Amino acid sequence: MMELIYSLPYNLLECPHLRLQKPSWLRMPSAMFMFAVTIVIYFLFTAGIIYDVIVEPPSVGQTTDASGHSKPVAFMPYRINGQYIMEGLAASFLFSMGGMGFVILDKSNSASVNKLSRLLFIFLGFSSILISFFLSRVFIGMKLPGYMS
Repeated sequence: MMELIYSLPYNLLECPHLRLQKPSWLRMPSAMFMFAVTIVIYFLFTAGIIYDVIVEPPSVGQTTDASGHSKPVAFMPYRINGQYIMEGLAASFLFSMGGMGFVILDKSNSASVNKLSRLLFIFLGFSSILISFFLSRVFIGMKLPGYMS
């Protein structure tokens, strides 16, 4: 019965015979282009771009010190589900830097890399991962004071 309902429009209508060709300028994107697009999308999503569009938080916050002057703050303290725009961008940069460290470590394992470049890749990859990890811990410590002590 459902097949009859689905096939009814195709019995009444005839599809046109079109001779469509792919444009000559349209090509398969390169692997590095797709990698760059993936990294940019990852950066934007981990920055909280959807949260920023829906909630529209300020780019940075402000607090008043003991003398009554206002000073800018980059982290929204005591709110794990809230963020300022710059806070999300900084955290996303750290996450992306850690991920790129793993990519660099993978590139150091290639057979065509000479010994000096391999050592530089290993150093750069491990340092990117470690810097990203420890700065993320510092960010969490600033976000939730007393949580990781």
